[in-house]
Amino acid sequence: MTIGEQHDTGATRWMRGAVAAFYVALTITNALTLTGSARTAMTLLAAVTAALLALAALPAADRPRLRWLAGGALGFLPVLDSVAQVAVTGQLHFTTLLMLALVGVGAAVPSRRVAAAATLGGLSGWAAAVAVRPELRTAELSHYAVQLVIAALLAAILHETVSRRQRQLRDARDEVAAVAERFTSLFHASPAGVGIADEHGRFVAVNPALCVLAGLSGDQLVGSSVRPYLDGEGEKRFVHPDGTERWAWLTVGHSSGGDGSWMLLQLQDITDRRRAEAAVRESDRLLAAVSAAARRIRTGEDARSTIIEAVRDLAEADNVTLLEPNPSGAEMVATGVAGADVLGTRVPLDGTSMISRVYRDREPIFLSDPAQDPRVSPALLKLVEGRSMLWQPVLVDGKAMAVLAVGWKRRVETVSDHRARAVALLADETALALDHERLLNRLEQMAFTDTLTGLPNRRAWQRRLAELMTQDRPLTVAIADLDHFKRYNDTYGHNAGDDLLHRSATAFAAELGPGDAIARWGGEEFVIALSGRTPDEAAALLERVRRAMPDAETCSIGYAVWHGGESSEQLLERADQALYTAKHGGRDAVCGASAPVTL
Repeated sequence: MTIGEQHDTGATRWMRGAVAAFYVALTITNALTLTGSARTAMTLLAAVTAALLALAALPAADRPRLRWLAGGALGFLPVLDSVAQVAVTGQLHFTTLLMLALVGVGAAVPSRRVAAAATLGGLSGWAAAVAVRPELRTAELSHYAVQLVIAALLAAILHETVSRRQRQLRDARDEVAAVAERFTSLFHASPAGVGIADEHGRFVAVNPALCVLAGLSGDQLVGSSVRPYLDGEGEKRFVHPDGTERWAWLTVGHSSGGDGSWMLLQLQDITDRRRAEAAVRESDRLLAAVSAAARRIRTGEDARSTIIEAVRDLAEADNVTLLEPNPSGAEMVATGVAGADVLGTRVPLDGTSMISRVYRDREPIFLSDPAQDPRVSPALLKLVEGRSMLWQPVLVDGKAMAVLAVGWKRRVETVSDHRARAVALLADETALALDHERLLNRLEQMAFTDTLTGLPNRRAWQRRLAELMTQDRPLTVAIADLDHFKRYNDTYGHNAGDDLLHRSATAFAAELGPGDAIARWGGEEFVIALSGRTPDEAAALLERVRRAMPDAETCSIGYAVWHGGESSEQLLERADQALYTAKHGGRDAVCGASAPVTL
């Protein structure tokens, strides 16, 4: 097994272990939150899932006879557990677990066939559960169905992205290996004598040219001391056993690391000195730079700074800038910089600048003298002190996502093959990193946002309320419920009902301040948290929220003031009781809850 394969296998086992840990937490959650036979069944199923996933995370699971267990457990058990959670409990909101399971399978299962089968099985199982259990066919069914389909699509996209990234990394490792092979060939075929000495000062490798210069065989040199060759760098005289003389120029290099100080001795004929030195130096430097860049990218460090520094190293540039389009798409913004003070600089995309052209045409451009080109901004050249510039597009599936601007403070007549290849290779890595980051951000946003209203969902609300309850400030929590919403749906249709929910959410949010919070609780209910307001101020604000109801429709609001001694569930329960009072008192009203009873 190669180092790259060991890394991929270790990462896969780590993902299996992470999913197993999640199901350990789910086992505990089921035991604490569910009741009756559902608690017994789901706790047992989650525990079995966690145990099998933990077994699949062991190194022994990678043996050929057990690989079916690792693939099957990781691919099908989480989906089966999530479908069972919905079917057994009869609660539609557990569809969220199935969404997370599908996305997790898409990211963690290497087999496309297993991932696809697990996804189809999850969708089919969920549909069967909905068909069998009437209580699942609620007003929210269509929303969860749409979100489930979107989660399945995201899982497919994420699976393909991860697979593609792994292929790209394998290609990068192959290229590093190819460079190493070329270096080895150059080491043995070099006309200059080259020897490598370990931390004890003894030769561990010599090439034929060094044997010719020293007049000794490779067996005689390997294991011998390098001290006779280290009496000063420069021209050295060698007297062979047959009395002939050879003159060479000695260069000594040192490399200090965990294994001690190693030395590279280079002895070359004076006539071929410059050409041989340049070849060895360039090959050695390219190998070291590509290896370092690939290693740092695989460790998961910040993609922008890592790749920018690698580009600067490989291209021997003075500065590198990464420019990405802003959310409106009207400008390019410098989001990463090395070697220049231009972070945050904006470049319009509707102009004729070089950055705009490269982003639009998706083709790299190098100018040895950019000051003579009218498309290059003189202000930009002044900021980066650029005498020569290279602009490289960052592409994903043929679409430009960013531009790398590489600058030199000295005149560079041409970009050599190794520089251009290095910049293009790292531009591909930049594209993969940015695309992966974009997908993760989108997934995180979906997990905490209600797709119909655009408000935070219940999960985000619980996190926000927990934060507010840690602050030493007055806190009021309210529940707003649209009056006669079912009748409105029956009269005007569900599309009109969805539109009313969306406009109500917008109107309610417009009345709140920057320290307040609102989320969709479910159905036609919204939860509101008012932080830092007295009870009278909170009641007045909630009256404004009630009056903001659009289309001459009405809503009822119940609220409770937190006194610091009750949990979030107890606080919401009091607000819900106040809402019940407002509903049964004629609706279209704001009603406050009484203070909690203290024993």
